[in-house]
Amino acid sequence: MSHVDASRGHARRNRQWVLAGASAAALMVWAGAAAAQDPSTVDEVVVTGSYIQRPVKDTPNPVSVLGSDELQKQSVLTSDYLFKNLPMANGARSTPDNTNAPYQLGMANINLRGLGVASTLTLVNGRRQVVSPVPLDDGSSFVDINTIPLIMVDRVEILQNGGSGLYGSDAIAGVANFVMRKRFEGLELRAQYQSTFKDSQEDINLGVVGGMSGDNWDFVAGIEGLYRTPLAQNDRPFAANKIRSALGFPGAFRPLTAALPTIDPNCARLGGIPTPFVPGTNLGLCGSDLSEAFKLISPEQRILGYATAEYRPNDSHTLYAELGVAHNEAKLFSSPSYSNLTFPVIPANNPGNLVANGGFGVPVVFYGRPLMYINYPENEQRRRSDMVRAVAGARGESFIDGWRYDASYTFAQQLYSPTNIRDTLKDRFNAALNGVGGPNNNQFFNPFGSSLTNPALANDPAVIEDFTADSWRKYKGRMHSVEGVLTGDLFDLPAGKVAAAVGAQFRHESLDFASDRDQQTGNFIFLFSGPDFEISQKVWAVFGEMAVPLAETLDLQLQARYDHYSRVGGNFSPQAALRWEPLDSLVIRASAGTSFRAPSLSQISSISTINNAVVDPFNPSLIPFFTQILTVPGSELEPETAKNFGLGAIWNPHSQLSFTLDYWRYDYEDLIVKESFQAIVSANPNDPRITRAGGDPRGLIQQVRVSFVNQNSVVADGVDFSATANQEYELGRLDLTLRGTYLNKYETTIAGRKQDISGKRNFENFARSLPKLRLSGIGSFAAGPHTFTATVNYISAYEENFTAAGNAFEGYEYDALATLDLQYQLSLDAWDADIAVGVINATDQYPHSSVISSDLQGFDRFVYDPRGRLGYVRVSKRF
Repeated sequence: MSHVDASRGHARRNRQWVLAGASAAALMVWAGAAAAQDPSTVDEVVVTGSYIQRPVKDTPNPVSVLGSDELQKQSVLTSDYLFKNLPMANGARSTPDNTNAPYQLGMANINLRGLGVASTLTLVNGRRQVVSPVPLDDGSSFVDINTIPLIMVDRVEILQNGGSGLYGSDAIAGVANFVMRKRFEGLELRAQYQSTFKDSQEDINLGVVGGMSGDNWDFVAGIEGLYRTPLAQNDRPFAANKIRSALGFPGAFRPLTAALPTIDPNCARLGGIPTPFVPGTNLGLCGSDLSEAFKLISPEQRILGYATAEYRPNDSHTLYAELGVAHNEAKLFSSPSYSNLTFPVIPANNPGNLVANGGFGVPVVFYGRPLMYINYPENEQRRRSDMVRAVAGARGESFIDGWRYDASYTFAQQLYSPTNIRDTLKDRFNAALNGVGGPNNNQFFNPFGSSLTNPALANDPAVIEDFTADSWRKYKGRMHSVEGVLTGDLFDLPAGKVAAAVGAQFRHESLDFASDRDQQTGNFIFLFSGPDFEISQKVWAVFGEMAVPLAETLDLQLQARYDHYSRVGGNFSPQAALRWEPLDSLVIRASAGTSFRAPSLSQISSISTINNAVVDPFNPSLIPFFTQILTVPGSELEPETAKNFGLGAIWNPHSQLSFTLDYWRYDYEDLIVKESFQAIVSANPNDPRITRAGGDPRGLIQQVRVSFVNQNSVVADGVDFSATANQEYELGRLDLTLRGTYLNKYETTIAGRKQDISGKRNFENFARSLPKLRLSGIGSFAAGPHTFTATVNYISAYEENFTAAGNAFEGYEYDALATLDLQYQLSLDAWDADIAVGVINATDQYPHSSVISSDLQGFDRFVYDPRGRLGYVRVSKRF
């Protein structure tokens, strides 16, 4: 923190610590009152983490359950914000990132422990879902949770340690299981309107769920719709004017015999940003502020549906089916054109280059972009996602006496189509520079500022239309899965029955990609996609589980799974857990096991490009310029592996008061990471993966080539803790919940040096932002038809860290941040309806502004929400 901001920052931290401690303080005050109360029955919920069903109090593994009531108290009605404030989740994207992740617009994911979105397995009703066909910018595959309608979700169960012993690949950090509604009679309508207090970014959410039941059947179906309006980049002070490029319009021009380019004399007049290399001269570049078109929140329309059905032909068997569909459309707004990283030569006879017209009269190299807002409209790109999921299965009594079976088939597919991505055609643009452009191959394009200041040198719109084109891409991910499980008792021990589960699974996963010919052949000045491809793999697995009562108060759980991937071979994952109940009020649990993650199909097959800002030590500039980051497939990738250990306790000093404390540790090996383009440039500006203009070892960067490698290991440990309490008073009922995660260590190797990067931002390395402490406290008081809820979310301070030594902002601290949400709900029993009004981020806390010039969003999107204070009203009606 700077000295100027120090006193203000300390004051803000004091206020935030007061907010963050409110829930904990309330729990301690309540504990004394609760001690005098009588015990009452605690509801039991069967949870994820075992095929041998048991109540949550008896599981040896730490599991968190987020019920639909809790989500509504926090005004969580869409999946993209479901995990935003969950303390154990670190580094997931819940809001769109138009610059760093332009091809994941409209998607959301989960990242437990900050170990990567691909290390958290996402299930729906305990079964796998197809992964998104579009990986993250770091190559990670994930399940798009924006395809799940929350109105149909009964609860979300989170297994907080490795789950590969039962579930296989991707369950290194844990498992998130969306349990859908299976029984519901009647009709429920829900509508919510939400808006920012400033600049009117709006969300309109509409949902309906209906169900019917008979003597031997149940059917539930729900549909949910979202209409979201945009929030502009320049609507927030911490993000305004952050997206800048040193290669702008009208550009800069270098005679072939000159060492440095000359800034167009009309640069400032036409809205450009003169950026001289030599102070007091016109030698340098003409930059542009691109922020005008970009959005912090993109406009989006979403329609999701899910249905579940069960039919019981007799008392022994149940047939079941599920159907889910999702359709999402979003828009991405960007600048009219990309930087021309081919750095073409403009001939001496180009009208703008004639001496009489203010030109050079000799061939010059062009440094800039063909179009900007002043001479062409913004690019309105489109993103469309379509998902379908179908499940059919049966469960019941098997042919083995006392054993039950569950067998199912799942099909899931997601299509993702980015379209209307405008770029400049290399061949037609070069033709226009040389006077053979336009529809009749006989016209010039004048790239100089004189095209706008001198009507006689203006460009014909037909020439521009001739060298611009819309590109497209199509991604398709598909999964077929067949699995079966048998559960039953093996034999008796003095302490009870030994229960077991055995099963097998087969999956066929495929990924298809197609794009237009100009992208594949490299005919665009920026975009490049590589060839079309179709790739698939088969996975066979067998697994088993045993629950062994060693003593009346001591239970052992053993799990093991073997997976064989047709492309990377096999892996065996064992897991063991103990549960000891020395007192009626105290449970101690421990677990240890191994987990793994196979390389994704994207990491071994796809070629992609994004444009990003790069800081080049050879060409320092206050404005970084966009360059092409080309990602190529990894070669000979090995599966990631991890050893996980957990030790924890549950203490229930009273039936209305409960505490949990769980220590966890992961030893993660052979991490598959995408190489950092900025780290490559910072470490060695002449790295062979860097392509510079004209082959000049100190020329401007045209491209940085990165790939996926088994590069690193991570040792991470920390503590999860929670407290829940409820108390009946004469006036009503008080419920308190506190959840927290403390990250003690996240040790890995960065730039050849082992470091603990917990409490760091990690902008330049593979990890995400890792604040050491996250807290979420919820308090609600219900008095008759009135319910008041307050939620406090707290994120501790963390620091900037960089790959190369000597950065002036090394150790810069972003202060802790706490937000307060408030809600009032009125239940109208006579109408069987509820009305809720609330404020999210009531104190209007904005994200801290980033100090990194190449951080184009202007803030840390993995941690903060850019919207500020929001208000909402929600109405629900049951029939």
